[in-house]
Amino acid sequence: MRVKLAIVCGMAGLLAACSEGSDPAQDAADVAEIEAMHDMPAIKQISPEHIRYPDIEKNNLFGVSCGFAPGNSMKILFLAQDEHGYMKLDGKIVTLAPDKGSAELPVTGFSKYDGKEFSVTIALDEGSEAQEAIELTKWRGRMTVRDHKDRVTFDKDGLVGCGA
Repeated sequence: MRVKLAIVCGMAGLLAACSEGSDPAQDAADVAEIEAMHDMPAIKQISPEHIRYPDIEKNNLFGVSCGFAPGNSMKILFLAQDEHGYMKLDGKIVTLAPDKGSAELPVTGFSKYDGKEFSVTIALDEGSEAQEAIELTKWRGRMTVRDHKDRVTFDKDGLVGCGA
């Protein structure tokens, strides 16, 4: 990979030297653009998995939380709590830290969580009215996951349910 980059850069330098009236600033910008393309791998789309009761039990995720489920399903893909956020990827629970400067969710938790590889944002739809049931309140919302380069890797509308 580095050899190819060196060859490309070397060829760009030779072409720049051969052309009449070449602009060194433009040449540098061209080389920077080529290097940036090599530093930015393709976006890897992720598929968060359903957090099931055995996952909650095994990882002690009990307590008051807000959970996101895509569409109108009941399959929770993200749990937001005051001290942590949880997502399941490749069969494992991933723990994220809350951004306590972000907006608070209605019952508990925050709208943004950061992890080593991903950040998750839970946004409630403006004007979405709460639908209340016994021990649970839910709103229309959206879950967006971004990679460490701030590129969207997952984005779905759904329901945000909060309760115990």
